[in-house]
Amino acid sequence: MRFTLPSPRRSTGDVSGALAFAAALIGPLVLYVLTLPRTVVLEDDGLFLMAGASLGVAHPPGYPLYTAICHLFMQLPFGTPAFLGHLSSAVLGALACGAVYVCARLLGASNTPALTAAWLFGASEHVWSQAIIAEVYTLNALLFFVIYTLILYGVRQPDRAWVWPTTAVVYGLSLTNHWPLMLLATPGLVLAAVPAWRAIFRRWPWLLAGFLPSVGLPYAWLVWRSWQNPFFNFYGPIDTLQELWFYISRSGYSHVDASPSAGWGDRLQFLQWLGHEVVWQVTLPGFLLAAVGLWVLLHRRQWVVVGSGLLVFLGNSVGLIALLSFDFEHLQVAVFRPYSLVCYGLTALWLAVGFHFLLDRLPGWLSFALGRPVWLQSFVAVLVGAGLAAFCVQAHWQSNDRAGSNFAERYAEVMFDSLPQDAVLFTYADTDSGPLGYYRFVENRRPDLTLFNTQGLVFGHRLYDWRLSEERKRDALRTFVNKTERPVFFTNAKIMSTLGFGVRYHGFVKEIVRNETTVKLTVVQSQGERYIEELLSHPFQDRWEQQRRNQLIYGFGTYLGLAVLSGHATLLKRLQRPLALAEQNFYSLTSMTEVLLEHGNTSHYAQIEEWLEKAARLQDETLSKERLARFLYMRGFLHHRMGETEAAEALFEASRAAYPHPENAAINALQQLHAAPGNP
Repeated sequence: MRFTLPSPRRSTGDVSGALAFAAALIGPLVLYVLTLPRTVVLEDDGLFLMAGASLGVAHPPGYPLYTAICHLFMQLPFGTPAFLGHLSSAVLGALACGAVYVCARLLGASNTPALTAAWLFGASEHVWSQAIIAEVYTLNALLFFVIYTLILYGVRQPDRAWVWPTTAVVYGLSLTNHWPLMLLATPGLVLAAVPAWRAIFRRWPWLLAGFLPSVGLPYAWLVWRSWQNPFFNFYGPIDTLQELWFYISRSGYSHVDASPSAGWGDRLQFLQWLGHEVVWQVTLPGFLLAAVGLWVLLHRRQWVVVGSGLLVFLGNSVGLIALLSFDFEHLQVAVFRPYSLVCYGLTALWLAVGFHFLLDRLPGWLSFALGRPVWLQSFVAVLVGAGLAAFCVQAHWQSNDRAGSNFAERYAEVMFDSLPQDAVLFTYADTDSGPLGYYRFVENRRPDLTLFNTQGLVFGHRLYDWRLSEERKRDALRTFVNKTERPVFFTNAKIMSTLGFGVRYHGFVKEIVRNETTVKLTVVQSQGERYIEELLSHPFQDRWEQQRRNQLIYGFGTYLGLAVLSGHATLLKRLQRPLALAEQNFYSLTSMTEVLLEHGNTSHYAQIEEWLEKAARLQDETLSKERLARFLYMRGFLHHRMGETEAAEALFEASRAAYPHPENAAINALQQLHAAPGNP
């Protein structure tokens, strides 16, 4: 059957079409500018801002295209560097909305349905959340919908010589951004282009000539920049083709993308979650219109359009879930959330087709009921479209209004204020390397500080190559500490506590004490006291902030546990309020419990049991499998210490079932119990 597309009602070049296209761009852009954060936030925001500011090498696969775009925006003569970096994503997101509008017009939707689709896509919670921070997903959506637009136009006008080479160039550029998502979308794009295969085949040399430089040159530039060693250089110099392939293929993230404790049950939970999100991202009425749109395309026998869209949709949702092995947990949902932005864009396209179909039938329905009020069609279209957009904005405003966000800045302020002059600070995870690195290197706060990453990653200056063994890293760290006369601090890096030096706890940060092996406490400054009370008392905006909040509370809980263990009356009196608040939080309770379990004695058993009982009542949705398993293990360990072997074994078994990971201490505990004399 010959492939056809319904023709748009009006030329896309008329005045109303131009105005609608402008509105598709400007509306989302205004929304994003009003709500984007003026300071650094979490996720990968700080890392991309540092990469953009330094024209550096971002984390795998490097994202050279987004880094260059972000850098250009950060040269503008207004706003903070963070604001300008976020603005780059906002503009890319608005352009993606414009591309959705054009796609919808090519699928036959008139101006108002196409504009409604663009606005609902832009105001969907997940798209909006990525368009206001430094991230690569709005660029990925833009590149996909530009390619899809070019293909739809090329199928309609297969003899336009410029279309297919341009498509090849944009596709090549897309592989220098988030290539895994684009590869998952490629089967659908290929299917969409099948009706024009003869025109494409005739031009294959031009396609190749456009594709190879567009994908090769950005990665060549990435290698060259790695040799310049900018202050943000994730892995360091890329010296061989093998290292380049390791970088681009994201091989170093294999342990992140596949958890040993994840199973098909986790995948099913992700599918259920994603199904819910697809329904609500463009509002329930919008989703119902999308269902109508799919039915219309099927009824018109637009098999290629439907098949290509569904292939892309399933690739960026079901296919991605099947390939990844994520635990279905609070933070992993936040990690997965931006992967399916293209799916919401496709839903918006089907919505436009469904909306247009219903509007086409509106004059007949109104004439039958009211007698030829055809003029109401445009009024109803605008009213419904504006109403859906307003409802979508209202539904997602609270979760995405980040204009006053300062969580990461507050953390950096507290950390920097607690460090003496000329200190050396070792960071570990993205959640501390990103914000602290941004303020140190981009805004040049505390220029006297030297930052290192204990994994040998992120910063251009490093003590050792990230590929060294843990023992060789320890040797390099010991040598550095012994040679430098500067005070050395670290956040939560476990390797720093295994160097054989003493450690002095300052609340949120720890200090290496040379020529000693003991643990010491320093009275927390008043700002630190206020900050822990703030963390324990106030809710936070998104999953990333909740996760970082829990990590900080857990770390400070170790300090509180050591204070309780010390029995120091003056210190405990000063910490009276933080201790009272800590006893109302799962993470601080379990952290304090671990201290008493590890260093305490039988006199602490009653306190441990009380804290564990309180913690059991305070579990919430933020609890990961690992943290739940650790909690069950601690309860089992207490029973084991008290000689209650059967209860201990049952809790160890529950811990293993909750988190069947080789690093779960309950597995080793069970092996030791079963190996004990008298046990089967």
